[in-house]
Amino acid sequence: MGDEKKFGIPKPVAVGDTVDVLIEGQGGQGDGIAKVDSFVVFVKGAAKGERCAVKITDVKRTFATGEKVGPAKGVAKESAEEMEEETTGEHDGPSG
Repeated sequence: MGDEKKFGIPKPVAVGDTVDVLIEGQGGQGDGIAKVDSFVVFVKGAAKGERCAVKITDVKRTFATGEKVGPAKGVAKESAEEMEEETTGEHDGPSG
């Protein structure tokens, strides 16, 4: 007998998993909101636009909760700043 008897829908995360997410919004109580395969994850202490590693602490039928444990793997802090510089038009004129 497993946890799958609740509607038989497999969840993309389980308690204890660590996943890299992008915080897409803020909840009414200040928690960050992310999605893992369209499954909502509420993240304590995370801000909108942040990429972070999250440890899943609880999984319910329609959502999960987790805690931020650090930056997302493989994403350097400078990466977001470098991408922003590229889109602000620092290059002069068209190339070619």
